[in-house]
Amino acid sequence: MDQHNHPIPPYIIAQIGLVSNRLRRECDKAFRDQGFPLEMDQLQVLLSLYYSGPTSQQEICARQHRDKASVNRTVAFLLKNDIVKVEQDINDKRKTSVELTEYGQKLSIQANAVLEKFDAALAAELTDEERKQFDNLMKKLISVVTPM
Repeated sequence: MDQHNHPIPPYIIAQIGLVSNRLRRECDKAFRDQGFPLEMDQLQVLLSLYYSGPTSQQEICARQHRDKASVNRTVAFLLKNDIVKVEQDINDKRKTSVELTEYGQKLSIQANAVLEKFDAALAAELTDEERKQFDNLMKKLISVVTPM
């Protein structure tokens, strides 16, 4: 407790949250300034497809650590806006494959360029040794919060 008897937030969680929230807000702003039609939550699915190619919604859920309903809403939005196409598996009608359209590919390239600039700006603030430390620390923290 501080001098006014107010609780103090858990430090590491607060710091990670602060960086995450600011980064998301600044990325969303950069995308809005360019007239980009998606927000960061939707970009996660778009870029997952861009980096990995066509995949099932279930695989997107697993990769993004998001629930099925959330991914289904995002895919439905992307489908409605001609950013992805969804095709049923020929052998298993329960499975679908989500794939970027030509428009989705263009948006992915644009989004990736914006995120690369942010990544480069963040990386420029760290020395090579600090980047290695950061990588090791992040892996350690991720392992702590990742269920077995």
